[in-house]
Amino acid sequence: MLNDTARKLLRILDAHAYVPSIAELARKAGRRDWQIKKALQELADKDHIDYDPSRHDDLKVLLAWERAPDSLQPAMKWWEYD
Repeated sequence: MLNDTARKLLRILDAHAYVPSIAELARKAGRRDWQIKKALQELADKDHIDYDPSRHDDLKVLLAWERAPDSLQPAMKWWEYD
């Protein structure tokens, strides 16, 4: 699961037609620059965005929503219990 900053950044990035600067992302998310950079790296590690810190303008959103955790399973129906 994504932390709050990463989740917020993913929504902000998906809503823009251009890539906002780190300063603009920090202002819109209400976070500090280092938190934005850490969250961008988390999003890249989890394959939500294609991101290279040296080329911030080339950022691409790959998946704009959070994946469900693998540990979640559908609830059992009452008739399946023994």
